[in-house]
Amino acid sequence: MLKAIILESEKFKKWINDIRRATEILREQSIEEVRVVYHDDADGVTAAAILKAALEREHIKVKLICIEKLYLEVIEKLHNEEGKVYIYADIAAPHARKISNINRSRNLTIILDHHNAVPSTDPAVINLDPELYGFSGEEEASGATVCYFFSKVLSERNVDLAHLAVIGASEIPGPVRGLNLVPLEDAVKVGTVQVKQYGEAKKYLITAYDPPEFREKIASRLTAMAAIGYYVGGPERAVNACLLGFSKEDKQFIARLEMRRKEVNRKLIAKLRRFGIRQGKFVQWFHVYDAYKGMGVKTIGTFCSYLSFQRWISQNKYLIGFMNMSRIIPKLGELSRDYVKFSARTPKGLSAAVREGKMPSISVVLSEAAEAFGGFADGHDVAASGVIPKGCEKDFIRKVDDIISKTLSPFKPEI
Repeated sequence: MLKAIILESEKFKKWINDIRRATEILREQSIEEVRVVYHDDADGVTAAAILKAALEREHIKVKLICIEKLYLEVIEKLHNEEGKVYIYADIAAPHARKISNINRSRNLTIILDHHNAVPSTDPAVINLDPELYGFSGEEEASGATVCYFFSKVLSERNVDLAHLAVIGASEIPGPVRGLNLVPLEDAVKVGTVQVKQYGEAKKYLITAYDPPEFREKIASRLTAMAAIGYYVGGPERAVNACLLGFSKEDKQFIARLEMRRKEVNRKLIAKLRRFGIRQGKFVQWFHVYDAYKGMGVKTIGTFCSYLSFQRWISQNKYLIGFMNMSRIIPKLGELSRDYVKFSARTPKGLSAAVREGKMPSISVVLSEAAEAFGGFADGHDVAASGVIPKGCEKDFIRKVDDIISKTLSPFKPEI
């Protein structure tokens, strides 16, 4: 019933019509290759796998490019070319204007994302983020779900990819709802997902693989491969695992990556418990420097997520973690300067205030603060991340506190 209401809504009809038009424009191109640019987590990897399979069925060659963060340098490197076709999967919607300004109608670009979005200003850059149509990317649609709708419009035979969207949507907490209901129902119909009831809770068993496993376990493996193993070929291995299943070698690869991350996490937690986390007025923060060297920057985000649930972390202050970054971007080259990645989470006590509008969206705050230092940020209201030049971390934190002060509502944080 709920699914029918969604599919009959005017906002859905507009969105799906725009997707249909984008597939028509894609077919009108003389295409030899589509460059799929995707994010390095389970949602991004499953989104890329859906697109790879769907496009190759149309006899279109796919080049996969995994990006941790969409640096301005990366946008310039990609979009200063001409006559190319780009599809962004689970990334880029917050940067649609920057892409538009650089692209200048030279390359067909389709954005299939679910993060907080801004409209495109270039007719050749088609931003299909459902946030722009009135859906919540934080609760109703994953990046993989958006890519699934695109692939299903491209061809109904791509319904056999629905289970990948179900896996990708596992990052969204709570019951499956909104647009995510569609691939779930499709996957159940074709027999690649089984719904298991545990009391009032439902879990989703992915039966497309042998042996069947619950989606959370699969998503955890994919994120480990792509994020921890970002610099050692992990992202493409993860995409292949989505389509072919996990080999014995894949599982051994994941085990080595997880062992290394757990050891680093153990040392970091001991250090933070001993010396404490630095405190601002509205922010609590820490810097791991080179602790995750050789791993992808998603690791600081998962670490922040873990910390945000710990009792020794203030539940009423934004949590921000920094890590030093490598200049190398696999398959693209080297950045021109040193950056630090920051990830932010709103602990449970603060998340409620953000959702009620009593405290500002962390994505909005970080975007404004990062731009003041020549960086950028994106994400959701209660979880976001970004990049700033190395060396301005303390000034950045002061800027974040200042921005929050200016937008402060009656909700008072714990100081």
